[in-house]
Amino acid sequence: MTVIRKNPENVAPPVGPYAHLSILPKGRDLLVLAGQVGTDLSGNIPEEVEEQFRNALDNIKRILSSEGATPDDILKINIWFTESFDRERYLAIWNEFHGGNPPSTTLAYVPALAQPALKVEVEAWAARP
Repeated sequence: MTVIRKNPENVAPPVGPYAHLSILPKGRDLLVLAGQVGTDLSGNIPEEVEEQFRNALDNIKRILSSEGATPDDILKINIWFTESFDRERYLAIWNEFHGGNPPSTTLAYVPALAQPALKVEVEAWAARP
């Protein structure tokens, strides 16, 4: 059984591409990932916030893969940006990541992250099959 994602009818539809509710199926392991920043595999931090976002999501995919999971197994994602982004590029990267089945998501702007060069951090919770 996969993660169940819902938008209950007794609440307004989501204001963006996400699900209001994700349900952990019985018998699955809970995977809690630390916040992933926009570094590439070599530890380089690109200048553009959208590229950092792509890298952070790629890091999440790699961590999930190391545990036999995929983005489809994500219950919840929290995204923090320190600056605005190009909405069209954001949506393209985000839609590619979740493949049309977005998890429960929180997106917020914060004044700063752990290092000045970091513009995005993404935290994920997943259910391992």
